[in-house]
Amino acid sequence: MATLAVTAPEIAFSVVIFVLGCCVGSFLNVCIWRMPRGLSVNQPRRSFCPRCGKPIRGADNIPLLSFMLLRGKCRDCGAPISWRYPLVEAATGLLMLSLYLVQRVGGGTERGQVIAMGLLCALLVVASAVDMEFFIIPDEVSLFGLLGGLAAGLLLPGLHVGDAPHHTLRALTGLRAMDGLIGSAIGALAGGGLVLVFAVIGELIFRKEAMGFGDVKLMAMVGAFLGWKVAVLTFFIAPFFGLLYGIPLLIIKKEHVMPFGPFLSAGAVLVMLLRSTACGWFNRYVTMAGELVRAIFG
Repeated sequence: MATLAVTAPEIAFSVVIFVLGCCVGSFLNVCIWRMPRGLSVNQPRRSFCPRCGKPIRGADNIPLLSFMLLRGKCRDCGAPISWRYPLVEAATGLLMLSLYLVQRVGGGTERGQVIAMGLLCALLVVASAVDMEFFIIPDEVSLFGLLGGLAAGLLLPGLHVGDAPHHTLRALTGLRAMDGLIGSAIGALAGGGLVLVFAVIGELIFRKEAMGFGDVKLMAMVGAFLGWKVAVLTFFIAPFFGLLYGIPLLIIKKEHVMPFGPFLSAGAVLVMLLRSTACGWFNRYVTMAGELVRAIFG
């Protein structure tokens, strides 16, 4: 990855990216609250207080700022506003900014790919927040994301086709767009299939559901956007994030049941940001493993 050197125009654009990311986060909050309750994200168009039902004024709907000015309370009924709202807005802004700085400025990734990664980040934020509260990942997120990932592979074949460590193919059919779609499909099958296999094994061992089918679809979405190597790395990195949450949960609340979607999402974001470096290490280990197998059985 190239050295990160940010110019003055890029600093100004970074501020714009963060602000726009916070605005996207504001919309994601709408999705997070409405989707698991079976409500449309479009109707009613204006956000409303969950307690009193009053529409939220435009001046009270400014990301981050309004929460501070209102001191975390609804202007009409005084009901407390969940801290999730500013956290989602800030997290989305920081994710979009990180993508821009690391992938676009530092890595020279083409603009279309960075936008596709930004879309994936937005979907992961929604999936994680809903899963944390309801232990479900909405199909509207994962299935839309799966189709979006396949479309990205077709329209942005550079996500999957090339000579970089993270690429799936160099060439196959001679049609770059078709190769991109094939790479995306391979990623979806690898990501979803890997989780499905471990879910079945876990259920056989523990005699209860170890991972939900929502996790399968979530990882299929990740693989469709970023390829099979990123999906595999994500799956094996996610448990480390889970331990950071699960151990305190077990000690403090004596609970051992927790959603896995947020940790898959965290792993996906980490590997996405460090895509080429992480996959470079992955390729070397795969090569070493192949040589070891040949030495033993060859």
